[in-house]
Amino acid sequence: MDFPEKLPRVWIGLGNPGTQYGKTRHNAGYRALDILKKRFGATPETRSRHGKVWKGNVRGNEIYMMKPTTYMNLSGNAARWLLNREGLQPEDMVVFHDDMDLETGITKLKWKGGDAGHKGIRSIISSLRTNAFFRVRIGIGRPPAGEEASDYVLARFTPAEEETLHGSLSRIAEGMEIWADKGTIHVLNFLNPRE
Repeated sequence: MDFPEKLPRVWIGLGNPGTQYGKTRHNAGYRALDILKKRFGATPETRSRHGKVWKGNVRGNEIYMMKPTTYMNLSGNAARWLLNREGLQPEDMVVFHDDMDLETGITKLKWKGGDAGHKGIRSIISSLRTNAFFRVRIGIGRPPAGEEASDYVLARFTPAEEETLHGSLSRIAEGMEIWADKGTIHVLNFLNPRE
């Protein structure tokens, strides 16, 4: 597989703005960014009409972390703005997002690919006109029989799911350090479950 070996410098956590969405399943990407900001000494945020941006440092690598403040289906505008501002390319970016195709607590690092029905990823692919960027998929599981997917992703995690999620987000943060130290192959082996 042909992919960049270096740690991406732009990290985007997907979610919906507003306190009513803060603890919902669809905001797992925002939650990942909160853990990453704490771990990597993020500076105070700067704001634009596209989102909130922090700078951090991972093993000497300057990182730009962003929470788009657009709604999920307009995330691509924010991603394009930040890449343009920093003079970086899509392959310099990793996007953290919720994924119903993975059980809660499972993570998966992915290079390229489709959107799998995720409107935030669809917006980024459309806005950048490429799928050549990394994603960290954060499992939230499937809705129970009879529950609409749209209701499920906008509902809160159960207490047991919260505990599982916290463990997987901490693992993601550890994975970013491995990426900085050892490169992409090593973080793929660390974050992706064995088949």
